[in-house]
Amino acid sequence: MADLGRQLQEYLAQSKAAAAGGGSSAAPAPPPAGCSQEEAGSGGGLGAWLGQLNPFPPGRGVPSAAAAPGSGPSSGAIWPWAAEADPCLPGLSRWQRLAGSGLCLLLAALCFGLAALYAPLLLLRARKFALLWSLGSLCALGAAALLRGPARLLREPGRGFLLYLGALGGTLYAALGLRSTLLTALGAAVQLGA
Repeated sequence: MADLGRQLQEYLAQSKAAAAGGGSSAAPAPPPAGCSQEEAGSGGGLGAWLGQLNPFPPGRGVPSAAAAPGSGPSSGAIWPWAAEADPCLPGLSRWQRLAGSGLCLLLAALCFGLAALYAPLLLLRARKFALLWSLGSLCALGAAALLRGPARLLREPGRGFLLYLGALGGTLYAALGLRSTLLTALGAAVQLGA
């Protein structure tokens, strides 16, 4: 709380100095120490609050091209999954990708848990079970794609992965589009086999 008060006093002093010096020609004040430029420009809210939780502050833990892996003082904070930006997700920072992946994993766990509740009623509610299981799988794949990057994940897919994606799409189409219990159960069986 004291840090927040100090930052507020610094901001007020800078704004008074800018107003006294002409204001329009002065450069904007840099963001506070723990925030990035976009978080500071948002004026508070959820972005500023999440910025305080960011384990990857800007400029720290980013490996340089000249430094060897594992050397330097910041080598403990390097995120191993994607040091380079993914072409499919160019605007997302590491923190945003990590938070999105966590959200996808929570949704996957919710879908898998709800599917487990329908397991005793599998013969009566096969479509609901397969739909929840497939949506959980889709969320888990989305979490992996956010962590590794969709381009890296799909660069060299194996036959088993392609079969699983086809079965996942077929199960969702049979459950949502065709509303066929038999085709939904067949797609779910292929998912489990792949």
